[in-house]
Amino acid sequence: MNLLKSKKNNFKYLAIIPLFFMACKKEAEVKDTKLDTVTTIEKPIDSLSTTLKTEKESNQNIVTVDASKMPIRLNLEIKNPEDQLIIRLENLSQPKLKGYLKTEKPINLRFNQIRMPDNTFDGPFTQTIEYDTKQNGEYWLILAKSNMAEGTPVGKFFVKIE
Repeated sequence: MNLLKSKKNNFKYLAIIPLFFMACKKEAEVKDTKLDTVTTIEKPIDSLSTTLKTEKESNQNIVTVDASKMPIRLNLEIKNPEDQLIIRLENLSQPKLKGYLKTEKPINLRFNQIRMPDNTFDGPFTQTIEYDTKQNGEYWLILAKSNMAEGTPVGKFFVKIE
C-alpha cells in the first residue's frame, strides 16, 4: 500500500512540473511602436546639383549651374553627333577646377575647351580636366567629340565637377 501511495505522489509531482514550466514562462513584451511617417523621395542624380537653366542654341546645349554649390554632379546626354554641350559654371570662386567625365558605353566625348571669365579659351583636354582658375566668375566647360578620334559622341554620360 505504501508503494501505491508513493506512485500516486510521483504522478502528482509529474503533473505539477508542466504547470510549473508554463507558469514560469515569460511572454514576450508587446511594445507600442511608432513608425516614422516621413516619406523619402528618391531624386534623379542630375537634381543633386542646382541647375539654374537649360537652353539650346543651334547645335549647343547649354546647362547653367551654380558653381558656389560644388561638387556638381550631372547625368547628361548628347543625341546628335554634331552637338556640343556647354556647362556654364556661374559664381566660380575656387582656385582649382576638376572635372570628370564617365560614359555608359565608349563614346568619343571629351572636355574640348574651357572659357574663362575674360573670354579667353584653353584646351583641348581629355575626359578629365584639372585647371587653375586665376579669375572668379563664369567659366564654361565645352564637351564635344574629338576630331582626332573615331566614334560618335552620342550617348548618356555622367559629369562631376569639383
